[in-house]
Amino acid sequence: MNITLPRRVLLNNHSFLRTFSSSPLSKLEDQNDTRFVSLLSDIVRGNQSWKLAFNDPSISSTLRPHHVEQLLIRTLDDSKLALRFFNFLGLHKSFNHSTTSFAILVHALVHQKLFWPANSLLHTLLLRGSEPKFVFSCFLDSHRKCKFLSNLGFDLLVQSYLQNRRVLDAVVVAKLMLENKLLPEVRTLSALLNGLLRIRRFIMVLELFDESVNVGVRPDSYTCSAVIRSLCELKDFSKAKEKVWWMEVNKFDLSIVTYNVLIHGLCKGDRVLEAVEVKRSLSEKGLKADLVTYCTLVLGFCRVQQFEAGLHLFNEMIEFGFVPSEAVVSGLVDGLRKQGKIDDAYNLVVQKGEVGCRDILF
Repeated sequence: MNITLPRRVLLNNHSFLRTFSSSPLSKLEDQNDTRFVSLLSDIVRGNQSWKLAFNDPSISSTLRPHHVEQLLIRTLDDSKLALRFFNFLGLHKSFNHSTTSFAILVHALVHQKLFWPANSLLHTLLLRGSEPKFVFSCFLDSHRKCKFLSNLGFDLLVQSYLQNRRVLDAVVVAKLMLENKLLPEVRTLSALLNGLLRIRRFIMVLELFDESVNVGVRPDSYTCSAVIRSLCELKDFSKAKEKVWWMEVNKFDLSIVTYNVLIHGLCKGDRVLEAVEVKRSLSEKGLKADLVTYCTLVLGFCRVQQFEAGLHLFNEMIEFGFVPSEAVVSGLVDGLRKQGKIDDAYNLVVQKGEVGCRDILF
């Protein structure tokens, strides 16, 4: 039984299906393959027992990975059926599927918005430990030849590497995506940059961000924040401020989160006055300082032993209705006591009780 596939899914037939095979075949062998795959298609789409059919030695001894690849392509119109057959071979026949078969099926499932089974397949695939370049090549080959409309299969591949804590492998795939003009989703890029932050690959964050923007990715606030944090961790504060200005000029979607990251970096680098200037500039950008902004600045002043300036900001945040953290109150109280300003410290303890802070010992 021949299946006519939707044109928007794939364009060609057996003439390109054989390119998934690893070895050239004679015309006769090619014709035999076509007949065998047609037989498999009849079995898969028919009512007879798969178990009985594949117990037949003439089928089980002939079946090879490239046959499964071709059958999966013939079943793109019903990815659930393709998945059932794929799992049947793996579970009941211990069949060793090719990476290309995984790729075809993941793309097909994503095409029909079946993300959970696609993620499950990717998890199984990554357990094999194949090189990410090879895995990507299989995904790219199947994506191009089957003319899938969605690129989400590649995003799921990157996210799966991240979930398996293989951040550098995820970077390899992301860079190959960019080289092939496959733009990752912003959330994928954000997750990848933050994954690199966790393993302190700050230079790589900057490089990947620039490469992504250069090919047309529009970063969100969290993606931009990862870049600013990387520059602050590298103690390149001038570059961090320049980058924020560049993001503003290019009208990227910046939120208070990005500016709080810059403020935190400046305070950590003992450049609190510069951090205060960033806070003062927020109103010009249509933003308002939040609880994180104030707490970060107060702790920054405590860090450089400027407790009176910290106390001034503390009072300001109280006026705006923010409830300071225990760390902020403790930092100010301890600092004021060490400077002999016992009355100020005591008044602060009384004040924090009035605004709902948790009790601390004076």
